[in-house]
Amino acid sequence: MKKIRKSFDFSSFLCSLKMRLLLGRWGLMALMLLGLPFVVSAQNQKVTINVKDVDVQVVFKQIKEQTNLNFVYNADQLKTMQKVTLNVKEVTVDAALTKLFEGSAFEYKFEMQSIVIKKKTEQAESKKSMLSGQVTDKSGGPLPGVAVLLKGTTVGTATDVNGNFKFLVPQDKNTVLVFSFIGMKRLEVPAQFGEPMKVTLEEDATELDEVNVISTGYYNVDKRHLTSSVTSLKMDDIMMPGVSTIDQMLEGNVPGMIFMQNSGQVGAAPKLKIRGTTTVLGSTAPLWVLDGVILTDPVNVDPQQINDLDFVNLLGNAISGLNPDDIEQIDVLKDASATAIYGPQASNGVIVITTKKGKIGAPSVSYSVSGTYRRRPYYTDKAVNVMNSKERIDVSRELVNRRLNIGSLNSWVGYEAAAQDYYNGVIDRDEFSRRVTDMETCNTDWFGILLQNSFSHNHSLSLSGGTDHIRYYTSLGYSDENGNIREESNKRYTGMAKINVNYDKFTMQFSMTGNVQKKEYTPSEVNLMEYAYNTSRTIRAYDETGDLWFYQRHEGSDSKNYDQPFSIINERNNTYDQIETNQLNLVVALGYRLTSWLKADLQFSYNISRTDKETYFGADSWYAARLRKYSLVTESINEDNTELISGGELRLDYTKNDNYNLRGQLTFNRFLDKDNVHQVTASAIGELSSGLYGGSKIVHRGYIPDRGLFFDKVPIEMVNIGTTTYKKLRYPKYYEWMESDDARGMLKDNLTRKVGLILTASYSYKDSYILNANMRIDGSNKFGDASNDRLLPIWSVSGRWNLHENVLKNSAKVNVLALKMSYGWQGNMSAQDSPKLIIQKGTTNKYFNEYFSTIKQYPNPDLKWEKTSTFNLDVEFSFFNNKLNGSVGYYYRHTSDAFLSKTVSFVNGVGKYTVNKGTLTNQGYEFTLNFVPINTVTSVGGETRGFVWRFDPNFGSVFNQLIDKLKSKDKVLQDEITYTNYLDGSVQIVGRPVNTFYSYRFKGLSPVDGRPMFYGADEKMMVDGQEVDTKDVYEKMTQEEVYEQVLTRSGCREPFLQGGIRNYFGWRNIGLNINLSYSIGSKIRLMKMYGSANTFAPGPETNMRKEFVNRWRSPGDERVTTVPGFLDATAYGETLNKEWFQKMSVNKFAENIWKMYDNSDLRVASGDYLRIQNVSLRYNIPTRICNKLLLKSAYVSLSGTNLYTFCSKKLKGQDPSQSGTSDLVNLSIRPQYSFQLNLTF
Repeated sequence: MKKIRKSFDFSSFLCSLKMRLLLGRWGLMALMLLGLPFVVSAQNQKVTINVKDVDVQVVFKQIKEQTNLNFVYNADQLKTMQKVTLNVKEVTVDAALTKLFEGSAFEYKFEMQSIVIKKKTEQAESKKSMLSGQVTDKSGGPLPGVAVLLKGTTVGTATDVNGNFKFLVPQDKNTVLVFSFIGMKRLEVPAQFGEPMKVTLEEDATELDEVNVISTGYYNVDKRHLTSSVTSLKMDDIMMPGVSTIDQMLEGNVPGMIFMQNSGQVGAAPKLKIRGTTTVLGSTAPLWVLDGVILTDPVNVDPQQINDLDFVNLLGNAISGLNPDDIEQIDVLKDASATAIYGPQASNGVIVITTKKGKIGAPSVSYSVSGTYRRRPYYTDKAVNVMNSKERIDVSRELVNRRLNIGSLNSWVGYEAAAQDYYNGVIDRDEFSRRVTDMETCNTDWFGILLQNSFSHNHSLSLSGGTDHIRYYTSLGYSDENGNIREESNKRYTGMAKINVNYDKFTMQFSMTGNVQKKEYTPSEVNLMEYAYNTSRTIRAYDETGDLWFYQRHEGSDSKNYDQPFSIINERNNTYDQIETNQLNLVVALGYRLTSWLKADLQFSYNISRTDKETYFGADSWYAARLRKYSLVTESINEDNTELISGGELRLDYTKNDNYNLRGQLTFNRFLDKDNVHQVTASAIGELSSGLYGGSKIVHRGYIPDRGLFFDKVPIEMVNIGTTTYKKLRYPKYYEWMESDDARGMLKDNLTRKVGLILTASYSYKDSYILNANMRIDGSNKFGDASNDRLLPIWSVSGRWNLHENVLKNSAKVNVLALKMSYGWQGNMSAQDSPKLIIQKGTTNKYFNEYFSTIKQYPNPDLKWEKTSTFNLDVEFSFFNNKLNGSVGYYYRHTSDAFLSKTVSFVNGVGKYTVNKGTLTNQGYEFTLNFVPINTVTSVGGETRGFVWRFDPNFGSVFNQLIDKLKSKDKVLQDEITYTNYLDGSVQIVGRPVNTFYSYRFKGLSPVDGRPMFYGADEKMMVDGQEVDTKDVYEKMTQEEVYEQVLTRSGCREPFLQGGIRNYFGWRNIGLNINLSYSIGSKIRLMKMYGSANTFAPGPETNMRKEFVNRWRSPGDERVTTVPGFLDATAYGETLNKEWFQKMSVNKFAENIWKMYDNSDLRVASGDYLRIQNVSLRYNIPTRICNKLLLKSAYVSLSGTNLYTFCSKKLKGQDPSQSGTSDLVNLSIRPQYSFQLNLTF
């Protein structure tokens, strides 16, 4: 076997001038991207191969996978070579090829990263001539590793370290060579025989965009030059079948991001918070950016509502309409260096989404379909800790037998109704016993009636392809999510078209994305989940004939006189809450390279959305009956009190959101010297934007949809008062409602215009030291003429030191080691305040018979920006041939002049005023690791062989606290507070995190009657050795001092540490993903025992928590239980209005002992959890099978999401996402199981 070898001495090569040129503009990138093994010569890499009777190309493929060496050969010639057998272990590539081609008609030679295979007789062929030449970049630097092929064949070679090439080709005047290299434009050149060819390749901006994978939205950044703190995720790595929105897939994948999902309803948006809380009154949600365009929520929900941890957002957020299958990458920008370019709207971090674009090649069609089964709650679940029928009857029997008061008697049903009928002689003993037995065994499955196991499906169809100059990607998507609550669904239709043009100096991008979302819910007033949890299972849903069973449900002191029949099924069938959102985004971007180092870009985007929210209560609903007030006495509508004469109620809420943005950008990128050592990149960006929220909101009554979608007429007429001749309005309460704001409706209009200037600059020295600076200045119509610091500059400086490029350059174990540091200022302006007086003009005042106005917003000219300074320190590393990668970081954020609400006299027309008096700090650590302990994967004949295990843990901590220079720790910042602010976590305490909540200190149960007792709530107390009334002492204290005596700090409702652990196991064509997510540091209240009513003993229709089975029943039980017992009628009544603390004139700290019990430290548990977030098993169909099916690729997968949650035993199955702080009972996060099929043609 004849061998043609070309080796070189690396040390001499490194010191040569040519190598210095190689490390210029493209040399270093080529080295890193192609992975050239310069530590040893290419032919000395070790390989292990064991094949028998296979095509020689199989051996080529295995060598390529183990060494990254490329093969260049004529496929037609190789067909003459017989099947080969090769068995070598840990030998050099050179030795393996020598053995492979021994005795054959072929020879080989090494050319940088390529191995050229040719026939031994090829050089002697008379019809071929030698072609030679050199390939360089625009600066004249040689380009090694460039593929040089004869057009239409695989015959060719690769350039050597000096950019030279030489090989035999057929001598033909039509011979064309094709030159290709990563980061350069593909070039076709006619062959020139007789003299060496000179070929120059140009940079390909499109290719560079794919290499520099970090996107800031305004521009892309090479990872090696990144000075900011950014978490970059490939969508394929976090995709979860059955999960319909991108934000839900981020849980456990972004260090420093707090993820909170408080509802398992379809379409419910989670709460995301990046690196803590930097504002008290403003929104804490991050900014979403899609392909460089800022997205806004379809409905501008008040920030205070968005920040409320108990608020369930069913309206959706800025990205609810996006199809995850259209997403390529997500970059989360976290520090000031990354977010400063977005100005004040980015103080909470930025999430940049990059969509897919076409790939060069023939058209490719992909279709993906998935089906998802979502499991509903069952009474047998640990999380559903409520009584069954027998246990509930036992409670009712005790209440009746002891002649105790029945609290909240809204409905006379169940055991209490049967006992009443028996005592009154309506039924005999046998009938009473029959009814009781029937109720004890009834066990109505409210979860089965009101909820369902649901099936959802998702479809995505895409077409992509392109050439060197134009690429295209288009897709259609359909998602049909059916909720676990019956009659709830979320349908989404998506479409996307994207074209990228890159021709000579000109670039263009056009994209259009659109979606339609249709959501169906039951109105929150109906609250099916609360009914399922809190309704006694002794009540039937249907009577003996199978018809709906109704019972009278009364609310209000006078409601018992009216006919108000209730059936939860009837209520569900006669009400709905529909939300339809239509969104369309258009983007046109043009670019032109003025010179090799100067480029101009212009981008225009226009986004529109329309949201219609329609809530309906039908005429047959209990809600309508409660308004109608049909008298059981007169058997007619009470005309004096009715608020609904006929039909039902229809609420319409329409919101439109129009945004446009015009951006001009000039980018400078140039090396300052011939040796390509000093590189400067700078951009100047001007931006003009406008956003308009508009719409209307109104409530109609008398709606009759089944009679032509019209509203019934209500005559305006006068009637006699009794038998007198005096007149009165016939329906006075109805017409009083007609004058309300709800009935008259309102128009919404909120316009925001901004102009911004952005300057960025970056300097790189030998790709080792990188410095960066960003600055942005904004002006807006929201600030007004009198605003202080109207044009506050937002700026940042950052740097990076790539130690692997100099200090550790010769370390074989260190691939990457970089130190990053940044510091910057960010600002935030209140969206609710204005420097000018805002007057809300009203209608005619009924007392003065003139138009009236009210002060909507008091002028606030002294209000300044919230300012946040951020320090960030990161270390990136990659060791052991990139087997161990990761980063470690620390950040500190300090917000000054934070907005706080202060109380002012109503003489000013308002009672609240915003001031710059707050200070917050946030700090934490972040850690990410990507570790590949085992990787023996190879590919043979299109099928994967071997095993791989990837282990990727991460965590991020957030410690935040409020600071005040004047007040000491644990003092309150607000002017006016009540004990409820302490209980729900809305109190602002110096030195404590935002959302810190407090609880009553449970002392135990009374040995006399089993009532709960609390520290600090005794009627008498000892002062200086004397017993005095606690009431007298507390009334002399300040409010804070009283609360300190009664309450104790329970913790924070938000966790301070979250993260995830991803494991991937791959064997052959099978892949197994096991992903875990965890949360540490939060505290939550247990579900309420006594509910929101001011009563203790439950009404007969109300179910109770299963804890009541172990309630106090007799003296001595207080030693074995903490569940209170039932009091007699007199004692129970005194707990509602005769407790000593209820008579306090000031400093009231509680409502009654039953609510104190629900809000005591006894009812607080740890919110820490470890969740099996996702387990998926995927099978990639082998290439040989796909080829037979005319497919390019295909795979099937089975997955489970939210499979199990490990949490505190004290929760007794309550999901950590469910909080007892709210009176509402939300659907917990549900487990779901999915099947997916993906085909590519």
